Amino acid sequence: MKLNNGETYEHLCNVTLSKDKFPIAYENKVAELMQFNNLERDEAERMVNSMVIELEVYYHKGYGLFAVETDAIESGATIFSPYNKEEFEPFEDE
Repeated sequence: MKLNNGETYEHLCNVTLSKDKFPIAYENKVAELMQFNNLERDEAERMVNSMVIELEVYYHKGYGLFAVETDAIESGATIFSPYNKEEFEPFEDE
């Protein structure tokens, strides 16, 4: 699979994490901010509560649909399919 083009990616939605709707993801994001940004819990929670996470959609043939944070892709992070663990190829102009 290849990453989407940054100019024509397929935007799925914006997500705001909350304790009630996404308790596992919320706690993981709070813990991440506390660990990697050396924040106190209340400050990390304030950041997560005001954060909007943009997702883009991918379809892995033979497996299914999934979404990836746009910021992760733009940062150059290595992206893997959640279905077969294969690394995505970078986008290339054709």
